[in-house]
Amino acid sequence: MVALTCIHMPYNVAIVGPARSRQGTGPYVAKVFHQLGAHLSAVVSSSRQSAVKAADHLNKDYGIDCLAFADMEEMLGSTSVDIVAICSPATAHYQHLIPAVEAGCHVLCEKPLWWPREEVKTESDFRQIMTETTRLVRLCNRNHTVLQLNTQWVFTLPGYHELYPQRNQPVRAIESISMWLSPQSTGKDMIVDAAPHFLSMLYALLGAGRINDIQHSRLTGNPAQGLHIKFDYLHATGDCKADLSLSPTDSVPRPAAYAINHQRVDRHVDLPNYLISLQAPGKQLPIVDPLVCSIKNFIGSIHARSTPDETALIDGMEHLLQLYQAVDS
Repeated sequence: MVALTCIHMPYNVAIVGPARSRQGTGPYVAKVFHQLGAHLSAVVSSSRQSAVKAADHLNKDYGIDCLAFADMEEMLGSTSVDIVAICSPATAHYQHLIPAVEAGCHVLCEKPLWWPREEVKTESDFRQIMTETTRLVRLCNRNHTVLQLNTQWVFTLPGYHELYPQRNQPVRAIESISMWLSPQSTGKDMIVDAAPHFLSMLYALLGAGRINDIQHSRLTGNPAQGLHIKFDYLHATGDCKADLSLSPTDSVPRPAAYAINHQRVDRHVDLPNYLISLQAPGKQLPIVDPLVCSIKNFIGSIHARSTPDETALIDGMEHLLQLYQAVDS
């Protein structure tokens, strides 16, 4: 089991969405912040009852003693908080992001950055989402707060390159990137839940780009069962074929894999200790939990006084909307 090294982190942290319902990461994010030396000040949930229950579980499971709130503004006005980790469902992100940023808190947010509660249908809906996204990101810059998405998959890439050593490979040599994911959601919701993982990998490997020629098909005759999306990712030095397959499942751990230029690795999770490794043909490599890497990277950005990566956040939302619109049509 990989040991966590505590870093100098005298931060007060609040967790929004601290329960494990469905695909929630709240308890695990709280655990990692706690193990890295942060002080978990508070949890915020959808009701006072659920907040108290989540706080009790954190105390019982990890020895975390924190206050429980059902209201974001009440929490911010009642306790000192430096960092807000938003682990609530995507449709609740925006209502938590704005007060956190306005209060000057740094924010680690689950993907996607946010998603409206109302059905997204028209071009006006898409424009409004992009307007609000841009406003939010620029508000962070004005308030000198760090805003990052919890992009865990990108932190598996060092392990991938150890399994497939490629020295000084130029970006233009990456001709195809594929990913296989298994969200719990079905239908169009799979795109909102899972596509940001894939988009974060494209950005990490290729930098900023544009999406073109989106094609999609069902993996089976049942619309609830699976989705296959293909598109071209046009970046500064070339064109990469992008291929995303989504197959919903309730099994845990959920199957997941990706391939660069058809060289595939599968994620393997050894329960109950949640030891993570990457598997390639004839090889298996243990890796550090990507969640730990993501949170350490976020803290490093705070220490470095980094500004939000506007391109990653704004383009990432635009690309997500493009995929959602293409499948919806």
